[in-house]
Amino acid sequence: MKRILITAAALSLACAAPAAAQVAALPPPGAGMTAYAPFEHLVGRSWRGTGTKDASVQDVQRWDWAVGGHAVQVVHSVNDGAYAGETIIFRDKDSGAYIFHYFTSGGFHSTGTIRPTGPGAFEVEETIHGLDGFPPMRSTIVMGADGVNRSRSFKREGDAWVEQGGFDYREDPGAVAFMPRMGTSATGDGDAPVTLMSAPAPRREAAASAGPLDLTRRVLRHVDEPGQDVAAYVLIRNGDPVADELISVSCACAERVELHRIDRSGPRPDMVSDPAWSVPGRGELAVRPGSPLHFMLIGYDPAKARDGRVPLTLTFRTAGTVTADFALTDDSAAGWAAFD
Repeated sequence: MKRILITAAALSLACAAPAAAQVAALPPPGAGMTAYAPFEHLVGRSWRGTGTKDASVQDVQRWDWAVGGHAVQVVHSVNDGAYAGETIIFRDKDSGAYIFHYFTSGGFHSTGTIRPTGPGAFEVEETIHGLDGFPPMRSTIVMGADGVNRSRSFKREGDAWVEQGGFDYREDPGAVAFMPRMGTSATGDGDAPVTLMSAPAPRREAAASAGPLDLTRRVLRHVDEPGQDVAAYVLIRNGDPVADELISVSCACAERVELHRIDRSGPRPDMVSDPAWSVPGRGELAVRPGSPLHFMLIGYDPAKARDGRVPLTLTFRTAGTVTADFALTDDSAAGWAAFD
């Protein structure tokens, strides 16, 4: 199993052409998203990979902007959290190269360089740290015209690079890279199990983002009768120093969605429909239960829900549009707190 997990680790961020490919033309070095143009087709998307040697091994990747668009983050997990890791890809200012550091749940980490070799193609050179005797690795992948990222890993054996296996990745918007839970370990008198983490697992959701904006804690109150007005909630974090605005929300499950705010400035509370809400730079917009803010789905149709979720589309003035699933909950406050 360790051999499979290491192979998955080496493929967790690869996107490359054949191993001897030349380096492609790069965008000019600089800060911000434009410096990461070769990765734009991956960022903001989730991918599910099937092992080429063992189809029972599934690897899910989620690519997102990090450090407010000044880096790229890849989170991946094998077989729903049996093993997982996180990678930060950064543009080195001096050399202009894309360097990365990969951290794993297996107790080891790796460093290396990602070289674009063509449109949608990369080559990864990787050094494993924390595993004795493990040689340097190389990973490649070719994104086909069918949109499949066919990745392969290679290990140095003598003067040759020998293929170790690979994954075929297809975009899967609903895929979630689950992180392993800390469980129990055997230690102490009689090897009695010791609990490392006893708190319940938090609610998990697929990552959703629009540029530097991350959308989490997405919940919507569950009702059975159609035609009701239903509230939804979300936490929006802005990794960019520049503020943005949420200017609209829509859903095929409702006649319309309004940005509602409870105004308590008068003698009695009043419900106000706002045209937009600000997302502060390096801050957050908390549309949370108990706050004055909520999305109001007018004329909600519960039959549109699938697998306990409803997709809402949020449009921001600068970051653009993102569609994300909102989880149904009988208790909005409890549903929000379940992410803790």
